[in-house]
Amino acid sequence: MRNLVIDIGNTNIKYAFFEENVLAENGVVENLEGLEQLMAQSQYKSCVIGSVRYSKDEIEESLNGRFDYLFVDDQTPLPIKINYDTPKTLGVDRIAAVIGGWDKFPGHAIMVIDIGTCITYDLLDSDGIYQGGAISPGLDLKFKAINDYTARLPLVESATQADLFGKSTYDSIKSGIINGTQAEIEGMISQFLLKMPDLKVIITGGGAKTFETKIKADIFVALEIVLVGLNRVLNYNAQ
Repeated sequence: MRNLVIDIGNTNIKYAFFEENVLAENGVVENLEGLEQLMAQSQYKSCVIGSVRYSKDEIEESLNGRFDYLFVDDQTPLPIKINYDTPKTLGVDRIAAVIGGWDKFPGHAIMVIDIGTCITYDLLDSDGIYQGGAISPGLDLKFKAINDYTARLPLVESATQADLFGKSTYDSIKSGIINGTQAEIEGMISQFLLKMPDLKVIITGGGAKTFETKIKADIFVALEIVLVGLNRVLNYNAQ
């Protein structure tokens, strides 16, 4: 029987079914009502939910206590160790991402860059110890901030390409943010590689496709790495 894995992010609710640790099916539901319908209509052995948007109580109330599942939080046993000063504030998506990376490259130091609403950089060393990372604003947050905090600069929406030299104010904003974010990502990779030269770098998230061909470093694109990590946590707890 397969596992049902649910990742509730800031924007989307993603799900996947795993059969023998292989992702067999995945998709997106719009809200918790859609999630309840999915769970009611599906057959699975075990379920795990990781959420950065809703609390355990909010999810339980929405699901009306009808389903058994593992809710991942700072008390959940993990197949890695955590070296972080404030584990209660550590997003489950960040932890799941490096666990997914550890599953893909066991025994290697892992850096996962999740390019979404925010850009997160997370490091797991070769001993399987999470060592923290960094968080910066994603593209849409940067575009919105420029518009919100200036009097006359326009809002740029859904841009993924930009010339280096903008020939209008609109294009100059695109250049600064898109090319600047590329430079940020490449700079962070370089700094992490100085610490761990054998690092495996994985990029994921909604913005991964925007930057996968732009970044000059050796990277691996794994869009479902958080789901893979949550499935690993589910299996670890089942054991």
